[in-house]
Amino acid sequence: MNNDSYIRHHDHTVAHLVSRVVLCVLTVTLCGCYSFRGGSVPEHITTISIASVVDRSGFGDPTFREFATDVLVSRFRSDNTVRLVEDNGDARLSPILIKVQDQTAALQSGDLEGNRRIVVGVEVEYFDAVKNVVVWKRTFENFDVYDVSDPMQGRRLAAERAIRRIADDVLLAIVSDW
Repeated sequence: MNNDSYIRHHDHTVAHLVSRVVLCVLTVTLCGCYSFRGGSVPEHITTISIASVVDRSGFGDPTFREFATDVLVSRFRSDNTVRLVEDNGDARLSPILIKVQDQTAALQSGDLEGNRRIVVGVEVEYFDAVKNVVVWKRTFENFDVYDVSDPMQGRRLAAERAIRRIADDVLLAIVSDW
């Protein structure tokens, strides 16, 4: 009976050891296949120019257009993946503010409106000037909620938060979607 117990224990130990070795080999192999950054900007793209944001939203607040331009420029400057230039970059970014909508947030029947949400949409064309080709054209959309107790200030701050997130999404799309 002792021999039988020894054989079962020995078989279990060998199987356990083999499974650990296989797991280690798979882990090392898969780690070499995954990139945290995704794609990267092609070598021929070293500079980018960003056009001022055009406002086609019909919302009527020019500060959103100006703020969106400033945030995009700031994001690309601080990221430093590509160098920002005024004109004739290896790539060009052309953003258009296509949507600024002020909407009711959640409202229960009989409730007074306490929060609203502002939805911002920016259409962006990314053009590779070296190869003379549009890489992509996408619409980026985001929103934020504000309290109606101070609608002017709340709406402006909510739109700015949404625009900041859109700028982050645009930068991420450019540095990782090639």
